[in-house]
Amino acid sequence: MQGIRCVFFDVGYTLVDEDDVWQQRCREQAETDEAKRLGLTPGLLYAAIGEAARAYQPQYRSVVARYGLTQVAPYRHAFEKLYPDAKPVLQALANRYLLGIIANQANGLRDRLQNWGILPFFTHIVSSWDVRLMKPDPRLFQLALDRAGCPASEAVMVGDRLDNDIAPARAVGMQTVWIRQGFGGLQVPGSDAYRPDRTVPSLRDLLPILGVDPFPLPS
Repeated sequence: MQGIRCVFFDVGYTLVDEDDVWQQRCREQAETDEAKRLGLTPGLLYAAIGEAARAYQPQYRSVVARYGLTQVAPYRHAFEKLYPDAKPVLQALANRYLLGIIANQANGLRDRLQNWGILPFFTHIVSSWDVRLMKPDPRLFQLALDRAGCPASEAVMVGDRLDNDIAPARAVGMQTVWIRQGFGGLQVPGSDAYRPDRTVPSLRDLLPILGVDPFPLPS
């Protein structure tokens, strides 16, 4: 990728492994009275989340609506885990690029980034909670570009979902990298609007794409 000055990241299933969160949420949801009445097991709920992602739908809200649930298990941030290669990859990229975040995140994102030891790598953080805009609204991406003072042609978005990350980033003129992790990795580009410029299986594979020499990273 040529002419890139700014690299923006999603958070969930991009920098942070959320699988334990969703497994726990499905277990708690299955323990509610209405889930028991409907015969909803943790495995069934987990599969339904994957189906929602494949259909370009909000992961959990779609499952709640599908089954008419009123007792909704919480999303527990305590179960989030930073991917092992996230910190060294960010450190390597920060030596060459301005790094930012564009994410649908609840309150307290900066504190979580600080706890993971990666907050100092980012010069601009745009979270849906703070600006009251949510992906896939392209205005969230344009706001991030404006705050960074970076033309879209000099920016790349790295994210796990074609609908929430790739399509809106393309809509404002950014280059895109689809990282196939988590439920978003189940998606298939439905049209050119959802087709990323590059696809990688993990964060470490960003380095050669962005012209940074690879080096041994945690396995």
